[in-house]
Amino acid sequence: MMLTRFKPGEMLLPPLMMKSCTIEAGPGNRVDARLELVPPGGGESFRFAVESKARATPQTIQQATAQIKAAAGEGEWPMIQVPYLPPERIQELERDGVSGVDLCGNGVVIVPGRLWVVRVGNANQYRDSRPLSNPYRGRSAMVARMLMQQPRWSSLSELASAITAEGAELSLPQVSKAVRALKEDLMVLKDGGAIRLQNSLRLMDKLGREWRKPQFSAKQACRLPGGAFLPGVLAPDRQLKWALTGESSVTRYAVFMQSGPPQLAVSSIPQAMALLDATPETVRNFADIELVESDEAGFFFSNETDSEGLRWASRLQTWLELQSGDARQREAARELRDQLLSKVTE
Repeated sequence: MMLTRFKPGEMLLPPLMMKSCTIEAGPGNRVDARLELVPPGGGESFRFAVESKARATPQTIQQATAQIKAAAGEGEWPMIQVPYLPPERIQELERDGVSGVDLCGNGVVIVPGRLWVVRVGNANQYRDSRPLSNPYRGRSAMVARMLMQQPRWSSLSELASAITAEGAELSLPQVSKAVRALKEDLMVLKDGGAIRLQNSLRLMDKLGREWRKPQFSAKQACRLPGGAFLPGVLAPDRQLKWALTGESSVTRYAVFMQSGPPQLAVSSIPQAMALLDATPETVRNFADIELVESDEAGFFFSNETDSEGLRWASRLQTWLELQSGDARQREAARELRDQLLSKVTE
């Protein structure tokens, strides 16, 4: 039980010592515990009312903060306890004037104008046990990407259908789990059945931080008949997934000097080479195109198709690839980021 961590005579957050603790968790009680803390050398003590939560999602922390601010009695200061407090949550607690401690040694204790102790940097030893631990990577991230593309949806089924239409294979339960996780992270709001993105800037930054450069299962530089890529020869094959990578799509969205052959993400290199009548090229710079094999959903999600039938990576996929690239790519990524945020109407 988390509340058993409160033991009189022990440190809460160095150098604060717990002088007394009363556990009050149970039906009918407005607080879970009451603590009395003393600084080094004794002297004045400070009393806190505590709300303890077994999970540490932003939504849970927000709820706990509101509950304990309302429940703290006269002469008491509000405090929450959760398994883990990352630095950004501690900063939010500081802004709210609420103390918070976790089970990993992180936290902040605040008595405005009189006491301020903060400890950060200890690793999370209590990973979240929600059904979908990371809605910002892999196929599950296509839900967040769809919300960046269109922030409001009248129902979960409408959102799921749109994701399928854009090229991602996600079931309704999978979409539901991703939306629930995003709601717990305060990225989306749900009103009845309706779903609405509430913080596009935070969501985009989170997608960027969580994105990992895909590991291609194979690569092949190729020569093409006539030296030109004709997308029309690939389009009739419904089994093959293909699109230019984000790194090769940047010129569609921003001014950028590109070098080397265009890179085409495909679900099967042998299948693509057969359709293109391509021949292997050992020197990449002499190639007409480079095929990269991947099952990464982002390459084939929400592609833009031009008048010649060429499938470009989405603007968001292009930004994700560039923002983790070299200096020139990161500069172009900043322009794409501004473009993406300007198109979102929450």
